[in-house]
Amino acid sequence: MRKIIHLGGVIFVLISGIVYAEAEFDFEELMEAIDTNSHNIQADISNKDANGTIALAKEMQGQFKLVEGYFEKRGNAEDAVTDAKRYEDMAAEIVKFVEANNFDAASNQAIEISKSCDTACHDTYKPL
Repeated sequence: MRKIIHLGGVIFVLISGIVYAEAEFDFEELMEAIDTNSHNIQADISNKDANGTIALAKEMQGQFKLVEGYFEKRGNAEDAVTDAKRYEDMAAEIVKFVEANNFDAASNQAIEISKSCDTACHDTYKPL
C-alpha cells in the first residue's frame, strides 16, 4: 500500500511539473498576444474603426484578467495583480471612449496601457 501511495506521489509531482510548464508556455503566448494587441489597437483607433477597436479592447480585458489570475496563483506578485486589474479597467475605458466617439481619449488610454506594461511587469517579472 505504501508503494502505491509513494508511486502516486511521484506521478503527481511529475504531472504537476508538466502542467506548470504548460502554464508558462501559455503565459508567454498570452504576453505576446497582449503586446501585438496593444499595437494593433492603436491602428484601429487611428483608422477610427469603432467595431475593431471595441472588439480588441474587450479581448484585451479578457487577456489582462488571465494575467491577473496567473499572478494571483503565482503569489508574491501583488503589484502585478494590481497592474493587471488596472489595465483591464483601462481597456474597458477604451470601449467607453470609442462608444462616445472620443478616439483621442481612446488613443491616449491605449498608449498608456502600452507604456505602463513595458515599465511595470516586464521590468520586474521578465523573463518569468
